[in-house]
Amino acid sequence: MSQPAWSAPSGSTHQPQLKIFNSLTRSKVPFVPVQQGQITWYACGPTVYDDAHLGHARNYVTTDIIRRILRDYFGFKIRFVMNTTDIDDKIILRARQRHLYDEYKNNHRYVSGQAGDVAWSLTEARYIDEQVRQDARQAWHYYILKNLKRITQKTPITPENFESLIEPTYGDILAGGSLEPDTKAGDKEAKIKMHINTVRGAAKALIQDPKLLTPHEFYSRVSDVMCLVLDEELGKTIRGDDYAVFTKLTKEYEQRFFQDMHDLNVMDPDDLVRVTEHGKEIAEFVKTIVDNKMGYRTADGSVYFDIKAFEAAGYPYARLEPWNRNDKELQADGEGALSQKEPSAKRSDADFALWKASKPGEPSWPSEWGPGRPGWHIECSAMASGKLGAQMDIHSGGIDLAFPHHDNELAQSEAFWANHGQWVNYFLHMGHLSIQGSKMSKSLKNFTTIRDALHGRKDWTSRSLRIIFLLGNWKDGIEITDDMVTQGRSWEDRVDNFFLNALEALKDSPDRGNQKPVLQDPLQEAEERVRNALLDSFNTPMVMEVISQLINIYNSTKKSDLAAQDHSDVGLFITRIINIFGLNGSEPADTQQVGWRGIEIPDAAKDFVYPLAKIRDELRQAAIAKSITVQKVQQIVSTSPSALEEPPTSGRPRPSYARALSEFSRDALQAATSSPNTEASSDLNKQILSLCDRVRDVDLWQLDIYLEDRDNAPALVRPVTEGLKAARREREDKARAREEAKKQREREAQERLQKGKLHQSEMFKPPHSQEYSAWDGDGVPTMGKDGQALTANRVKKLKKEWENQRKAHQKYIDAVGGGSASSHNALEQNGNRGVAAPAPS
Repeated sequence: MSQPAWSAPSGSTHQPQLKIFNSLTRSKVPFVPVQQGQITWYACGPTVYDDAHLGHARNYVTTDIIRRILRDYFGFKIRFVMNTTDIDDKIILRARQRHLYDEYKNNHRYVSGQAGDVAWSLTEARYIDEQVRQDARQAWHYYILKNLKRITQKTPITPENFESLIEPTYGDILAGGSLEPDTKAGDKEAKIKMHINTVRGAAKALIQDPKLLTPHEFYSRVSDVMCLVLDEELGKTIRGDDYAVFTKLTKEYEQRFFQDMHDLNVMDPDDLVRVTEHGKEIAEFVKTIVDNKMGYRTADGSVYFDIKAFEAAGYPYARLEPWNRNDKELQADGEGALSQKEPSAKRSDADFALWKASKPGEPSWPSEWGPGRPGWHIECSAMASGKLGAQMDIHSGGIDLAFPHHDNELAQSEAFWANHGQWVNYFLHMGHLSIQGSKMSKSLKNFTTIRDALHGRKDWTSRSLRIIFLLGNWKDGIEITDDMVTQGRSWEDRVDNFFLNALEALKDSPDRGNQKPVLQDPLQEAEERVRNALLDSFNTPMVMEVISQLINIYNSTKKSDLAAQDHSDVGLFITRIINIFGLNGSEPADTQQVGWRGIEIPDAAKDFVYPLAKIRDELRQAAIAKSITVQKVQQIVSTSPSALEEPPTSGRPRPSYARALSEFSRDALQAATSSPNTEASSDLNKQILSLCDRVRDVDLWQLDIYLEDRDNAPALVRPVTEGLKAARREREDKARAREEAKKQREREAQERLQKGKLHQSEMFKPPHSQEYSAWDGDGVPTMGKDGQALTANRVKKLKKEWENQRKAHQKYIDAVGGGSASSHNALEQNGNRGVAAPAPS
């Protein structure tokens, strides 16, 4: 195989054609690292106070894809540094609340069982005692007062009447409306929905029969409302140097975060830095900014960045998103919920905290301004500068970090490194993953955790999720839809089938002498298109399309025309690209092995499934040719190795590879020996084909193995993939829909038939109608119930209804066989009711 176009030249990583979309310029610009061939990269890591969700997966998987492309495709050496934020306002609140709630539960370990019972421990208790329930009810009211302003206008409010107040007060929001007229619903509305769900869950716990909830269940359902009150009452009692209160939470979730990343095949950072381990260095970093006259101390001991002084020194502020520099909501969010609220503390409303004077209940480190803690933005500036110095090539994170976080990072870092030039050369911001128009967020609780998606509900695999992200541009937002899921599944199935067919061809079709390859031109074109796409700011959607098109060309080429080199070259090219994208675990980009993980059946299955597939192929082909005989069945089955029978078990036998082989062989022999003669029998052919379908669709399917039947070729043995499962579900859904539509048509036809059971002469008379008092000889009304003669127009309409009923009645008579007693009885047994029709005149 010739040198592939995707490979970087040996000893060189200079890529003058590579362009990257840079948030600093909001355009694609040439990528020129500070040092040729090497990249320094800092990535904003997670705030570790809860499990990571699919929105985080979007950021970190996409970052991992770009990192792999730069390293494995373009050949750069990368130093990748990432932080975990293990102290900020959200963490302080969450850790404090969790600590206080744990203490509360420990102080109420003894709760009532039943009236008159002795005290029970928490693990033995039958239900929560009245004091805890009263505390939870008070907390519930307080939570509503703080977060659901509309409902507080309704009095009185109780857990018992909460549901009746939801629709009148927040029905518009729950139906997708917005708080402000003529605006689109977003995060604010999502937060309202979150609060409603919190209050609803706690209300149900409070009104439920105490005997039906364990203490653990009760405490879990009222935790959010209880934590709010406990923190406001007792949060200030926690000492600032009691770091264990805070790190107990963050260590747990940091460990869980990296386990999620490993499950997603995301590479570890080269360096991991934590805020709590750099308190002293951050304080010194802040001091330098103050010494450079771009920061100032306030009366409470906090230190703020002076934006006016920074700009007066010739530096631009808010370079990433200048349109947001006066957005007070974003500014407040960047400062955090625990920040100083008095505007007089700052010289300008836009100034942001570098160092926060710690209030009671907050962690603190010593500084020359008194006990305090880092501001949110300063932590990354200090730690990234400590690892990478005065200038770095790439800084990345989610797009929501652009302002104020990254804009503030950039400003304070350049204030620290005065006269050293631009701190970051390329900002890469990953697009959001959205749900119903609102970004996926921990604080909004509108997320699916990574571990639940992969291991709980099993909606995704690491590969299928990465494929979805590859199908979208890295900087654009993604909203997962059914169409997108289908597109990703189709792409994965296409590659799966290609690898299976290519490997089968390489295994079973040796090279035909000097046969020349026929796919070199399409392959070379694909290689060039992939290179151009990746040079164009990592255009992975285009690469995915190129791979699909190359596979289509491969599939449409007559297999007898393909040389072994065609299978090998196309297979290796696609394998190397999917390895670069991280779709094949940790397999290297320069692999010589075609395919990705998951296309082979388990080793334990091979000794049974391959022989089963072989005898099934032979039996099936003979049955299709209608040439099955008893002798042929016996001859084919006798070539199969004896399946190792498992020890008998009580109840239903457990599915196994050995049992699938032995039962198929046994059932085929039984069908043959029960055949009335030894000649080819149409009934035996049908029985064998039915057995072949059963072992494919039931026996092996439940063992996660599928036999893909092919024309004039042995069945392809493959694992059951999500795509195959989805295709089967779709077929079953369509079959159910067809069956239901058929039943509905039959019901409607039966209803129409039953309407004709009543003779037309009786339809306008009591008891079927009370509107008329006189009729003609056919039973058509002539007078209303008031004795007044009906108008000619009214009589005309009634005659038309009478005629329609006459036709319907005739159809009924025809359907029941001219009015035979047996037919009438049959209809009655089907649930038909009505007045017996008179005999036809």
